[in-house]
Amino acid sequence: MTASRARMPEPQRSPQPLDRQSKRLPASRKSLTNKTSPNKNVKRLPRANVFPLPLWLRLLMSTQKLSIVVTVLLTVSVFAIYGWTVYAQEQWNQQYKKLEQLKRQERQLTAAEGSFNNELMRSAEKNPGELVRERPEQSIFLQAAPLRPKRDVPATVSELPKNKKNESLGY
Repeated sequence: MTASRARMPEPQRSPQPLDRQSKRLPASRKSLTNKTSPNKNVKRLPRANVFPLPLWLRLLMSTQKLSIVVTVLLTVSVFAIYGWTVYAQEQWNQQYKKLEQLKRQERQLTAAEGSFNNELMRSAEKNPGELVRERPEQSIFLQAAPLRPKRDVPATVSELPKNKKNESLGY
């Protein structure tokens, strides 16, 4: 019995009017909408200003709008703070890894320096003639540079000479 019902064709439906956004309207409706004279049976809805809202309802509506704005702002700020926190942690982790790598390199260099010194000491014990003690005749002594005359320091900035170009003072 169910198989016979499934095979039966559905009855054809007459075209139904759709909502305002739809393009399809029956021909009788199209002719009514194109007329310029208003229909006397159709009443217009009252404007929103005709019935003023009570004060408590207006306050509730404005509170709702304000709370929506505050909620959006708080949500955006929470996401911004969260993103900054994640970014800061990532930067800190990268810098910490660099620090640990530098510490490891420092330990390796210290160990290499110790092994080099140990190797140097062993070679000096095996072949004592290769290393020579330091003597004053082999030392090079440099003479000190002559003292420069003292310059007077101006008391204020306005007394500084303005004709001098930028002088590099060194480090």
